[in-house]
Amino acid sequence: MAHQIDLQYGMWSNRQIRDYYDLNPDLSILTYAGMLGLTGTELKDILMTDGSAIDKEEKKTAQLMFEEADETRTEYCNRMGFDM
Repeated sequence: MAHQIDLQYGMWSNRQIRDYYDLNPDLSILTYAGMLGLTGTELKDILMTDGSAIDKEEKKTAQLMFEEADETRTEYCNRMGFDM
């Protein structure tokens, strides 16, 4: 499926940019940045704010990492089904 944006970046709000990206998960950041006339870094800065899919995924990943770090050896073994 070819993606096409009829509006130029200057006419889209950051919210619209995030919403479009969230609705098109198969669209790469570099492709989307090119469609908007932005660099990948500029687009990623927009996507990383205000609860976008990327922001939510990173928060979820960080939360899982901290939960795993706080888990004791006994809790880990119980969760994995090992007899202690």
